[in-house]
Formats: sequence, structure tokens, C-alpha cells
Amino acid sequence: MDLLYDMETLNWTFPYNISDLLDKYDFNEEDADEYERLYAAGVYINNYYLWIIFAFGFPGNIASTVTLSKMKPMTTSKFYVALLAIIDNLAILQKLLYHQLTYHEVAIGSTGCRIMNFLYLCLVTYSNWILVFMAIERFMAVTIPLRVTVIWNLNRARLSMIILGVVITGIYSHTFWTTLSHDGMQCGIAEKYNFFYKRIWYWINASFYSFVPSVILIVCNLLITLRVRKSGQRRSRLYSETERERSIHLNRYERQITVMLLTVAVVFLILTLPRTIFILVHSSWIPGRLSLNYARKQLLDQLTFFLCDATHAVNFYLYFITGQKFRQSFIGIVFDQSRNSSVAFNHSRVQMTLNGTGDTSLNPGSLTCKACVNMKGNECIMLQPRNTYK
Repeated sequence: MDLLYDMETLNWTFPYNISDLLDKYDFNEEDADEYERLYAAGVYINNYYLWIIFAFGFPGNIASTVTLSKMKPMTTSKFYVALLAIIDNLAILQKLLYHQLTYHEVAIGSTGCRIMNFLYLCLVTYSNWILVFMAIERFMAVTIPLRVTVIWNLNRARLSMIILGVVITGIYSHTFWTTLSHDGMQCGIAEKYNFFYKRIWYWINASFYSFVPSVILIVCNLLITLRVRKSGQRRSRLYSETERERSIHLNRYERQITVMLLTVAVVFLILTLPRTIFILVHSSWIPGRLSLNYARKQLLDQLTFFLCDATHAVNFYLYFITGQKFRQSFIGIVFDQSRNSSVAFNHSRVQMTLNGTGDTSLNPGSLTCKACVNMKGNECIMLQPRNTYK
């Protein structure tokens, strides 16, 4: 039974030790050492790269969601960016969960394999296509700026994401009957679906996950780049003289959003391009298991996975660098929280002092200080209020 290529996040061990390579196969000592180094590097990346992505991506995506929720009003662009952050975090958590289950050799069975494979394929594909919708929306914003809010409003953006989710669910629903586990831990496909998976589904999946989104993003980015230089002048002409200043402000804001989302799309293409190339050559590059090319292929497999999965972790930092309004909103939230915490702490100390439950020396500026100096039955004899300024 062949392992599912889409789920190749299993933790590797060396298939043979170096002495076996030297004794049983035509390996010289130098080649055996290189084989060990290459394979060890692949194992190391496989074991730790998801933790790096989690450390940077998970808090960054939460910060994006919180920041965008505070930026009013909610627009289609903000909706897509917030949804992308949520889906990216779910994809990171799903991959990390599966990685840890295999690392600790937890038996998940065929049911677990089916659920894990389905969630993985749906989440990463959904994330990629959100970027496509963002790029199309931005292209319309710079092409028909006065009509885009009518044609592509928030309700239609939500509906488009629901329809996209239904389509993706349907495309990957086959995993619930093609996926099996032959030892409870490693996920594979049923023998009767081998031809379908290797010869047909492999290219369908690659196209829907990577090829088609990449082509659309490239085309949209090129068109946006050509249009964005002209959009400011066109919009300025459409406004009256009295609205000129306001139109300039709106145009600047739209440009910021466009540059921010354009940067995200370009970085996505750069990070996924190596994986796309690897997918293209994977089926034709089949080295022997005990060869240097096999070790090189496994290392490249993990490196391209690392870069591809990094797309789920970098967006917040791209928003922060390229989006002035996003950056100001995030910094404002951080400082507001810090200031509110400081005010709440100081207010608590003042209240404790005024109520006689704290050390009055902590707040020498309080107008009155009261303390219980004697108890008579249940009655507390209080000191008379004293003005501290006298």
C-alpha cells in the first residue's frame, strides 16, 4: 500500500545504517557520509519546522484577527484577510496535530487518517483560494472603484466563501473512502484506487491546490500593477472640486490596501513556487531508495514543504510592514491594553487605600484615610477623616 503523498509528514528514521550501505551496496565511504548528512537534515527539518511555523504564525494570525475586528467599518478586504488568518491557524494546528500523533506513534486508524487527510486538503486549499478572491476583489477595486462596493459587497463576499467551502468539501470528499491505514499509524490509499490516485487525482489535486491559484494570482497581480498607477488619476477626475481632498484620502487608503494584499500574493507565489516545481517533477523523478538522489529528493521535499507551509505564518508580518492603517491599529490596540491595565491597577490601589484595606503610605495624595483602630463588639471604631494636605 502506497503512502498518501499529501500526508507525508511522517517522522523518518534511517532505513539502513551506514555499515549496511557500505557492505551490501556499492557505496563508498564518502557517498555514505553524504547520504547520512542529507537524510539527517531532512529528518531534522521534518521534526521541527512545524514548531517554528506555529511559534510565529499562530500568535500572528490571532493578532491579525483581533486588529481587523477593531478596524471599522468591516469591508470585503478586511473580511477576507480576517478569514484567511482563521483558516491559516486551523491549518497550522491540524498539521501540527497530525505530526505529533505520528511522532508519538499514536494509532489513529483508518477513520483518523480519513479525517486528517480531509481536513488538511480542505484547509490548505481553502487558504490558497481566499488569496485568489482577495486578488480578484482588488483588481475590481482598482478597475471599477465606484461600482465594486455594489458588485462585491460584504454579503456577497460571505456567500462566495460559503460556496467555495462547499466546492472544496465536494472535491476532497473522496478521501472518506479512498484513504486507509494499514498499521493504525501510517495513512495510505486502498489498492484498487492506486491508478486513480497516481495518474488522475494527483494532477487534479495539484491543479486545484497550486497551479490554478498561482496562475490567477500572477495574472491579477500583473493587471493590478498596471491599473493601480492610473486609478488615482481616474478617481480624482470623477470627484467634484469640493470633494478633491476627500478623494485623495480615499485613493491613498485604497492604494495601501492594494499594496498590502499585493505583497501577500507575491510572497505566496515565491514561497509556493518551489513546491509547485517539486510536484511537477515528483512523478518522473523516482530514484532508488538507497541512492544519493533519494536522500536529495527527501531533503528537497521537506524544504519545499517548509516554504509552502510558511505561507500560513507570514501574513501578519506582511500586513504590519506594508499596511500603515493596519500597523497603526495594531499598535493602538497594544498601547490601549497596556494603558488600561495600568489605569485599572492604579485605580485598584486607590480604592484599597480609601477603603482602609491597603497601606495608606502607598498613596500620599489621597484626601482621606480611614483605618480600624479598635474593635468594640461588632463595631469598628474609625479614625476621623484627615485631610492629608494639612
